[in-house]
Amino acid sequence: MTRVLQETETVREVMSIDPVTVRSDTTVAELVSLMRSEDVATCPVVDDHGELVGMVSRVDLLRAFRPSRELSVKAPAEVGRLQVREIMRAGVVTVEPDDPLVAAVDLIVDTRLHALPVVHRGPGRPVVVGLVTQGDLLRHLMTHPASE
Repeated sequence: MTRVLQETETVREVMSIDPVTVRSDTTVAELVSLMRSEDVATCPVVDDHGELVGMVSRVDLLRAFRPSRELSVKAPAEVGRLQVREIMRAGVVTVEPDDPLVAAVDLIVDTRLHALPVVHRGPGRPVVVGLVTQGDLLRHLMTHPASE
């Protein structure tokens, strides 16, 4: 039986509320510790007002260790002193709570991202209100019955 996503199913139904966030001046060492303790792979990067300025993930951490042309790799202490702003991705793809769930599925598949920040758009930059991950979407799709 084929499952058809209903237009009424929204991101709000599957998103995590109050995701673990970091600030751009957080050190990579602090980020790694936080990601371990909270068991998260991706964090929205926010300013003092909760406005989204970027995203940082384990891949970004690995990229910080990427070898130079001389094939030398930075020491862990050197990477740990970096600030999140130096390794994060700006220009983030986002969704809103009332966006159709199918839009989040399409975005995650098309962009190959592991998570999308869920934001409220208003004046200024978008404010982070949640996070939707591949796991959130898969749990929902695998546990809700197919529609006829």
